[in-house]
Amino acid sequence: MKIRTTSDKGFTLVELMIVLMIVVLLASISTVGALSMRVQANESTAKSSLKSIATAAENYRVMQFAYPADLATLGVSYLGGGLETGLKGGYTFQLKSANAGETFTCTAAPKSQNYTGVKSYCLDTSNLIYVYDNSPNLTADGSACPTGGAPFGG
Repeated sequence: MKIRTTSDKGFTLVELMIVLMIVVLLASISTVGALSMRVQANESTAKSSLKSIATAAENYRVMQFAYPADLATLGVSYLGGGLETGLKGGYTFQLKSANAGETFTCTAAPKSQNYTGVKSYCLDTSNLIYVYDNSPNLTADGSACPTGGAPFGG
């Protein structure tokens, strides 16, 4: 049996494999944590953006006596910040009015399910946000939020 001395140079293959496995384990743990934090941040941005859209839609109604037909109708003058494009923070937003402009719904769905977000959201003229689990194809119909959502309390 050979005892290592300080004059030996390099690492054994086993030592390198152990170090590599530790690095891979740490990287996978931090990646999962970072993805989870990004999803939470995107979902918070989506809820905040829905509130901004609702405020802009109410302001539009005061000026035009009807809710806007879509986000493009609100445009930069009412929204700003890129929301008029329908994309923000990994979410796709859709606004639609109905009943001759008397009602509206606005939805926010993850652009890439389980990567940019997990939950979808809907807001209507009641100004209450509804949360939907695993509904990546949630769309606005203008009259009311789809069934199956739970009211968001915060």
